[in-house]
Amino acid sequence: VYTMFMLMSFSNVKNIMSVIRLYDYYIICLSLMNLILVMRCKACNISEYEIDGECCLMCPPGQHVLKHCEGNSHTECIQCTGSTYTDLPNGLTACLTCTVCDKGAGLRIKSECMYNSDALCEPLPGHYCTEPHSESCRKAHEHSTCLRGQYINQTGTALMDTICKDCPEETYSNGSFMHCEPHT
Repeated sequence: VYTMFMLMSFSNVKNIMSVIRLYDYYIICLSLMNLILVMRCKACNISEYEIDGECCLMCPPGQHVLKHCEGNSHTECIQCTGSTYTDLPNGLTACLTCTVCDKGAGLRIKSECMYNSDALCEPLPGHYCTEPHSESCRKAHEHSTCLRGQYINQTGTALMDTICKDCPEETYSNGSFMHCEPHT
């Protein structure tokens, strides 16, 4: 009986060892597959962009890709034209459309769009920016007008609306004063 038990135990150990070897083999195979995948995916340098597994040199600001690099040929770039621009090194196949400073949105041009920079907008006189974006403004509103019985506590700027305050009792303002006057 003891001999039979030992043979069964030895057989189980053999099976367990084969399972462990199979598991090790599986782990080794997975590791090799991951290594192959990592080697296939090359990381491009900061001045390059990836297209179809190739690392191509980016076009400079003011230009876009005319033809991607292939094998030994370099990226072909062309300057932005019309109302388009690129302001950073890029792998774009078309330039970006320039921002329009819309008078209907309370805006005017602060600086024109160039082939290498977008237009910057600012509020029209008597307006303040309600949608600032970086150094520009996307939308502006007309400054508030103070009502009769209110005075201008703070004049509106390009970044802030006019602040109106109510006059204290026994004083008045037609809404355009910087302070309230006593009744006479």
